[in-house]
Amino acid sequence: MSDLWVPITAMLSISIVIIVGLVLSAHHKKHLQLTLQKHLENGGTLTSELLGQLGTSPSSRHGDRRKGLVLVSAGLACLVAGWSVGDLDVGVMFGVFPVFIGVAFLISAYLTNDE
Repeated sequence: MSDLWVPITAMLSISIVIIVGLVLSAHHKKHLQLTLQKHLENGGTLTSELLGQLGTSPSSRHGDRRKGLVLVSAGLACLVAGWSVGDLDVGVMFGVFPVFIGVAFLISAYLTNDE
């Protein structure tokens, strides 16, 4: 059996998790929009309290910071795992992308002005 099956399976698993997350997120947003549409058709008004209860608040600086820290930590964990098993190349291969995305979230949190 080829040694390529492990990275192929890892990449497919990561891709499937991302795709399922995106599909479920789109499904949730669709139902949220239908709920808001029915509310408005019945004569309701949109208030900030209502939108807060529905979970439609925009991403905040704290959310970006939290995502960034989690992604940087996950990337560093991949690097340490690769180093601990003696194959640092694999650790770098899996760890470099979460680190860079996490750093981008941290930069976004630093540049965002919450009001």
